[in-house]
Amino acid sequence: MHNAPQLFPVPFNGDTVVLVGQDNEPYVAMKPIVANMGMDWKSQHSKLAERFASTMVEITTVAEDGKLRGMACLPLKKLPAWLYSISPNKVAPELREKIIRYQEECDDALWNYWTQGVAERPSAAATANKQIALSRHRLALLKELHRTRDRVLRSAIHEQLAQVSQALGLSVPELDSIGRTDPETPDVLKAFWEAVAYLEGAGEHCNHARAVSGKIVLNLPELRELFRKHDICLAIDQDLIAFLRQSRNPTFIKSGSFNSQIHKKIIRGWVFENL
Repeated sequence: MHNAPQLFPVPFNGDTVVLVGQDNEPYVAMKPIVANMGMDWKSQHSKLAERFASTMVEITTVAEDGKLRGMACLPLKKLPAWLYSISPNKVAPELREKIIRYQEECDDALWNYWTQGVAERPSAAATANKQIALSRHRLALLKELHRTRDRVLRSAIHEQLAQVSQALGLSVPELDSIGRTDPETPDVLKAFWEAVAYLEGAGEHCNHARAVSGKIVLNLPELRELFRKHDICLAIDQDLIAFLRQSRNPTFIKSGSFNSQIHKKIIRGWVFENL
């Protein structure tokens, strides 16, 4: 299992490049570097995918808008190979000086930052920009944590929040104080879905949804009768019904009236998405 990625905005000659720590290894987010150098990302991404397919990875993190997004990243040790694959003589004249500067200095600056915590003597403006970038990222993490209920994902986001908060010298809020986590799936809910699978295996068609819909539509009174018929000792009572609303695999969608593909008529049913 991967540790949560660490993002380090690194000032470099008036630009900002992004260093990504993943499992204690340094990677470089490639899109910001390509944009800084004034080149077309689409063509460079194709080049990276072709020449560095074995080493380029996509690392998922929380963007400034609070959404999860993947970043195309190259191991830092492979960055010089990509940089020197660009010929300054084949780009627009106004880009040549910057590209040469990146080729000669960028990998060293990033390596110095990774090993020593500093890439160059930061100006007051660069320090302020870094603080602003970290503050925005911290806010995005807080928003995403407030929205997300998945237990594993919340833990990973909180790890990133702790790293960014510490970098800013701020306290780390407790995980349970931000949003809420889905409750643990109770044993009775697991037993319910195992019973439904048993009925289907025994030739009892209890899913009223179309086969290709990816949905499960169940009629609870009908299930009670089938449970009795097959001597399944599981009560479909108010407690179980409350747990069904929390079901995540399959995921509860809604309850209401639906067209049964078994009886060819409208029935009351509970709809789940079969993941």
